[in-house]
Amino acid sequence: MGFLEGFTRRRSRPAVAKRTPPPPARTAHAGMHADALQHGSYYAGKLGVKAVVARWHAKKRRFVFEEFVLGGNRVRSVPHALDAASGERFIPLAKIEPKNEQRLSDYAFDTGG
Repeated sequence: MGFLEGFTRRRSRPAVAKRTPPPPARTAHAGMHADALQHGSYYAGKLGVKAVVARWHAKKRRFVFEEFVLGGNRVRSVPHALDAASGERFIPLAKIEPKNEQRLSDYAFDTGG
């Protein structure tokens, strides 16, 4: 008995295999462009894989948001997805009216980040 005895050759695929259409083309970054954002407005979007509500600061060109870390709230800011080449970036998907628990004080907004 040889080493490959008993094994059959793989069958080649039929010439008329089902083909699915390619997915629609996407832009490099989904979401709203930084120039279309309004200062002080709230935006729902993605920070990595997390869904986040953040407020756009036009002068700093950063999104300011509050997160719960190590038992307390912390204010952070991150750049727009198109403004930064690496690191954490926020991709705004839609302008929203925030709920009360999503609101960020004006003081935290101006000093955050």
